[in-house]
Amino acid sequence: MTEVPAITTFDRNVSAAALVAELDSNGCVIVEHHVDDVRMQQLHSELQPYLDTAPLGRTEFAGRTSRRRNGLLTKSETCCELAIDPLLLAVCDGVLGPNCVNYRLHVTMLVELMPGEVRQEIHRDGEIYPIRHPAPPMTLAAFWAYTDFTEENGATLVAPGSHRWPQERTPEAHELVQAVMPKGSLLLYTSSVWHGSEANHTDAVRTGMGLHYSLGWLRQEENQVLSSPPEVARHFPEQLQRLIGYDFGGPYLGFVEQGNPIGLLRDGDDGDFARTEPKLNAQRETIELLSLSTVSDDD
Repeated sequence: MTEVPAITTFDRNVSAAALVAELDSNGCVIVEHHVDDVRMQQLHSELQPYLDTAPLGRTEFAGRTSRRRNGLLTKSETCCELAIDPLLLAVCDGVLGPNCVNYRLHVTMLVELMPGEVRQEIHRDGEIYPIRHPAPPMTLAAFWAYTDFTEENGATLVAPGSHRWPQERTPEAHELVQAVMPKGSLLLYTSSVWHGSEANHTDAVRTGMGLHYSLGWLRQEENQVLSSPPEVARHFPEQLQRLIGYDFGGPYLGFVEQGNPIGLLRDGDDGDFARTEPKLNAQRETIELLSLSTVSDDD
């Protein structure tokens, strides 16, 4: 008998350790009702005006009857708060932390599937980098249910366990399962997991908010520093400032002339012209080195 795949679901009281373990085992997990309806309504009131004026997608991947917005940190204070959610960052510590000194906010996006939208091409987020799968997590996707996600309105399709599949293997229909979850819930999955939005067969929209994270030494999918330039970012909490890129990505990674780019957001900070910091050097000694050998077993 063919095993039916499933996405494990936890309630809001779950520990970060349990989520990290599930992501390592299954590649994906859901946290139901992670934030309450009041906070989701606040998020909606801040972001929906931008989505209402967004154009429809113009490619098959983006969807012909879907609307999208990026640069969400400049549009929503609530989004800024969710981007540094303690549980979420604790999961990033466990999933991304072993392979980098710092991780980054990779991309922010709001995706609204209109009635009649068709299924998105199933893909891996890690495909944007020239690295063969399976691979250690390069990104961690945090996809928030901005509206209820149902089977009928296009809840995200995921192939549990596919983070361990070889490069050439793609999911069969029976290996895909929808991430059905109520508004305010959170779907997490890593960069080697096959996924994509399902078709929307209802007369209502289905909207998700993606706040994805990546290893600090990788190029971010969204240019966060241009999306939130210094005159904007200096009003963010320092934790968020550093997360989007106003910090070293590691020893000797991402400096500006005066040293650490966080100085750009501080009045009168002339910097020390350092290219690294003792704390970063110490962390560098603890991370796991990745092997990217291209030599096959037959060579």
